Amino acid sequence: MNLPGSIKTIIPSRMGSSRIPMKGMRLLGEKTLIEHTLTAVRGSRYLNANICINSDGDAWKSLAEKLGVTFYHRNKELATSNSMIDDYLYDYMLSEPSDYLVVITPTAPFVQSSHLDAAVEKYFESGKNTLISAERIQTHCFYQGRALNFNTAKHLPRSQDIDPIMALNFSIAIYNCSFFKEHYEKHGNAVLAGEIEIFPLEGLATIDIDEEDDFIQAELALNFEKMAQNYEPRYSPLVADLIKAGKETRT
Repeated sequence: MNLPGSIKTIIPSRMGSSRIPMKGMRLLGEKTLIEHTLTAVRGSRYLNANICINSDGDAWKSLAEKLGVTFYHRNKELATSNSMIDDYLYDYMLSEPSDYLVVITPTAPFVQSSHLDAAVEKYFESGKNTLISAERIQTHCFYQGRALNFNTAKHLPRSQDIDPIMALNFSIAIYNCSFFKEHYEKHGNAVLAGEIEIFPLEGLATIDIDEEDDFIQAELALNFEKMAQNYEPRYSPLVADLIKAGKETRT
């Protein structure tokens, strides 16, 4: 696919964090979260040319130089726990013009190059202003005591028969810069403006690291990923013969 305009990719990571300090520099396995994300971006067919780490920390600048990508120094006032995503993206778009901006968060270290390429293709095929990734949750969901995707006055539907909830995770986001800047200048926000294409992620790619417990989950997932090629499901001896004979029940 030929891209219809210039495109830049940023990996945002600020020094402060109310839950995990300097999260982007935290090691997962032998690499920082930023390096895991950068590996995926560099493997993309569409995003490997203009890559930037966006941060307020000098150590992040040193990492960018070490890894051979550009660095954008974010103003301190745009890097607090109260700062809005809209504000620092607008700031970057003004300083580093491009037609489109892709934002990949380093808190989703299992997002792969294939996910990024599929997201880019879906974005341009959709013709919408914005693409945001989400986790597809197909189970019985409530919000403030009200059922969202099933009727409590009827029989409980099977989970595979109900409409899924799409929970935004912002692991991948793509913006039309002209539309974003125009909307921001008029309304003071733009991250969720215009028509939004939802891009579902599945499996390990949905792991989003925000808490210490998330790191434990990610370390376990990383170890599993290493052994996944040799993984085979195991069953109780009580049913193993049925499975082996292909007589398992799927109704």
